[in-house]
Amino acid sequence: MNFLKFILIFIFILSSQNSYSKECNPQPKSTFKYFKGKYFLTSKPADFDPCHSSVRFKIPKSKKPPPLVIGIGGGGGRKDAERLMNFLYKNGFATIEFDTYQMNGISNYFEKGNSIKYGNDTRQEMIFPISKQVVEWSFKQKKIDQSRIYVYGISNGATVAANIAALFDSRKIKAVISDAPTHSGMGMPDDINVPMVLTFGKLDNYGATKENGWRWLWHGRCVMSVKIKDAPLGNTKNCNRDISRFGDTNNENHLIWFEKQKNKGKKINMWFYEDSAHGIYVTDLKFKKQKHKVLDLTFYKNVGGKRSAQKKFANDILNYLNTN
Repeated sequence: MNFLKFILIFIFILSSQNSYSKECNPQPKSTFKYFKGKYFLTSKPADFDPCHSSVRFKIPKSKKPPPLVIGIGGGGGRKDAERLMNFLYKNGFATIEFDTYQMNGISNYFEKGNSIKYGNDTRQEMIFPISKQVVEWSFKQKKIDQSRIYVYGISNGATVAANIAALFDSRKIKAVISDAPTHSGMGMPDDINVPMVLTFGKLDNYGATKENGWRWLWHGRCVMSVKIKDAPLGNTKNCNRDISRFGDTNNENHLIWFEKQKNKGKKINMWFYEDSAHGIYVTDLKFKKQKHKVLDLTFYKNVGGKRSAQKKFANDILNYLNTN
């Protein structure tokens, strides 16, 4: 009897794996070129592979299908969104996290000393298509509440999340949290179609050359911006590295963009947090700066938040998701 039970369990496991493998979408390693200290994508970016080892799709036990939060990481990959996704999972939300860099065949995001290997433009070229496909994939998952799908993005992932808010309407995506979006990359869309919240730590000067270079006031330079295929129209359509390579013009900052959306009647809010910087919920508050040896510039990189700020941040997001 025990042997028969073992055989039945083994057959069940095999059938489950075969059923899941039909969704697998293994990707070739992406190719890059190195130019002036950065790597640029030269191949088509990878597509989403639900079977990739970096994917974490968790569904809490529930009497009915739970709502889903899609977590989009930033420059640090999946780990940037992990801690908040764990908090939301413990509070009844299904969650999915993934690492777009690893799906593109990248295992090391930084050089020694944390110098950047991939700029925000190249990062978002990889993050955007996979994130869009994750959203579309979630529409097919029967074990979640299809009327309550949310998107959270941090840093580079926050800029991508804002563009997701322009691609889908509220019949598909219930709301979007854009946590400290970058000033460069694919830029912000002309219009959003779902409720959205922008969040910033009041001490966030990450990447600025001045200590008070607050993130929401930054203007992204055109040479650091990119127009991405299938992305919604936005503030990079006339300001990007391909048409403004030698120009000194900039994209609008996030505060200006926020006011424009608000004046259009969009359901959008902006939340600021005391005692916190970039990646409020990722780590404890640290005041950091780094000297760039080649450019002879000091870059400020305040990160994290105090425990009290993290608690408020997480609970604010939980309450927002539960009421939208």
